[in-house]
Amino acid sequence: MSLYPDSYYAASLDKSKTSSSTLNEEHSCDLCVIGGGFTGLSTAIESAKKGLNVILLEQNIIGWGASGRNGGQIWNDVAWGIDVIEKKYGESLAMKMWNISQSAVDLIDERIAEFEINCDKRNGGIHAATSAKKMKEYENDSIYKRNKYGYEQLEILDRKEVSVEIGSKLYYGGILDRGAGHLHPLKYCLGLMEAAQKLGVQCFENSCVVKINQHSSGIEVLTKQGKIKSKKIAVCCNAYLDGLELGIENKIMPCETYIVCTEPLDEAIQNTILPNNYCVSDTNFDLNYYRLSSSKRMIFGGAVGYSLKNVEGLKKRTKRQLDKVYPQLVNHKIEYIWGGLIAITVNRVPDIGMLNDNIYYAHGFSGHGVAFTGIAGKIISEGIVNGKTSELEAFEKIKHKNFPGGRLFRMPLLVTISAMQRMMDVFNV
Repeated sequence: MSLYPDSYYAASLDKSKTSSSTLNEEHSCDLCVIGGGFTGLSTAIESAKKGLNVILLEQNIIGWGASGRNGGQIWNDVAWGIDVIEKKYGESLAMKMWNISQSAVDLIDERIAEFEINCDKRNGGIHAATSAKKMKEYENDSIYKRNKYGYEQLEILDRKEVSVEIGSKLYYGGILDRGAGHLHPLKYCLGLMEAAQKLGVQCFENSCVVKINQHSSGIEVLTKQGKIKSKKIAVCCNAYLDGLELGIENKIMPCETYIVCTEPLDEAIQNTILPNNYCVSDTNFDLNYYRLSSSKRMIFGGAVGYSLKNVEGLKKRTKRQLDKVYPQLVNHKIEYIWGGLIAITVNRVPDIGMLNDNIYYAHGFSGHGVAFTGIAGKIISEGIVNGKTSELEAFEKIKHKNFPGGRLFRMPLLVTISAMQRMMDVFNV
């Protein structure tokens, strides 16, 4: 039986999770969703609303992967940058992708309201600049988004203003995005699970898919103990694709990121650190991303590693990064550390598409998964029920290259690139 990692999120759940059984017999359905995270649950919810008989399979427990471990930050745009999409693919596609990304942010609030999910949602986030060059890029980007896309939620903060809003003297300035936000991701994920089940979705946990067979009559999904016969499937595994042999594994690279959580902050400094409860993401390659929990703990992430064997080393490294941003927290104890896999694409744009008329997929959210996973599920569901939509066509126009080196050399390549980027961060290149 799988358990959640020893994270603050798991420890701070306000109610016990409802367990689901393991698949151990044969079932049939209209749609089989593989993956019990944000993407899979979103696909299941939207498809059940449209009248489909949906079965969801999760190899561990719902929310076990990145959906229950991430930093909880909500941003629009894509990691590549909407300006890059415009230069490469034109204004029309860029506008389409921008609107999708904004709908992704809005969808979170819609679902919280519709399903009455208590997940500590707060509004507002700051992109913090670690150099004068980065600050100038932020200023230009803010003007571009306001003029091109009519986005009025951005406010430029100078060095003094960002210091007050964040409570740190590290940054050269920043951009306050009032349309951004943050939440407790595991609470949100389990809220989506409950919503899916109320809509009639059958969820099976600890049900690892070992093989997918395609037949003229539909798809056969095999687990170690059971079988699903489905008309269509949605593969929503993100970083956990290994073994499915669908030919899309090399479009993404799994990598591990780590988060630490402090003890509750002293009352004397609570009002000086993130006084307006914004989340923050900075401009380092291994970016620091952080926010306060509802219990006034600092949740701080960014350290990238490739194994949990050296947990103490990672804990010390992440604590050093935290202390650099907040020297006033140097004596605050770290009570939780956890890691997890995310998946990135070469161009940092999510890869959402279909292998054929019966197999849909979405992965590679590249650090923007809290928002984009939800809209990905909606796009997949609409494609399954209504045929290929303009949103699905938009993502198919974004060409995704394979990571060079295959499975054996993808990770060493990432290690090398990361080391070079960290050196550039040190010298503010």
